Amino acid sequence: MSGYPGSTFRARMRSGELALGSNLRLSRSAEAGPILAACGFHWAMLDFEHSPASPHIAHDVALSAIRAGILPLARPASHDPHEIAGLLTNGALGLVVPHVDTPEQAAAVARAARFAPRGNLSVPGTLAHFGYDKGLPEACAIFNEEVVVAVMIESRTAVANVEAIAAVPGVDGLFIGGSDLLWDLGLPGRYDAPELLDAVERTCAAAAHDGLFAGMGGPRDEGPWHGFLRAGMRMILTENDLSLMMRGARDRRAFFEGVLAGGAAVGA
Repeated sequence: MSGYPGSTFRARMRSGELALGSNLRLSRSAEAGPILAACGFHWAMLDFEHSPASPHIAHDVALSAIRAGILPLARPASHDPHEIAGLLTNGALGLVVPHVDTPEQAAAVARAARFAPRGNLSVPGTLAHFGYDKGLPEACAIFNEEVVVAVMIESRTAVANVEAIAAVPGVDGLFIGGSDLLWDLGLPGRYDAPELLDAVERTCAAAAHDGLFAGMGGPRDEGPWHGFLRAGMRMILTENDLSLMMRGARDRRAFFEGVLAGGAAVGA
């Protein structure tokens, strides 16, 4: 089982290495996973909370990511077990579940993400995640070991309950949604706020206490990341696909405009 991306991801987390990912909001191509793999990334998140994408794209994009060694995670729009089942049984190999404020909510999504006896995920006709040469009982057993469940800490309530959430069986990681948490704290966009760093440190400590990993997304500026990494953040949502493309495009524009400006100055 060690050759699948869930096991590889868990090994990185246990060893304290970084696991870098991107949020796929606008990408539709099954090549997204192999492209990220070529860039040295480790996971991708199919975003169905903040994306115009329809769930059927999970199949092609997620399965291609698995073949490339990239862990395909899905962010559902809700905690609805039917939505979770549709994403996981059609290619996603894990969840980043938004707005988990209580241990009861965490327990419900953890069970929704695994087959019996560890959960109540509905059994499909087949699981393509691990190839087509395995019977359903074997494939479901592998899935239960490979699936990664991260719950998002995005509110004052979630931070207050973070130790209890971390203790829930079946939760693998705690993932701070920096943008939503700052809005809830009344500090929108203040990624350098001490209150956010305090929440990060408390979340990382809770994760370490129960053997979980800690992850985070939100900041685009590099400065705040130094403190977040020192605190123990290892699953890093670098940027979404749109902002990565825009950053690259702007850098190239600045380069060519700079070359032209420099040449004009020399010629003068």
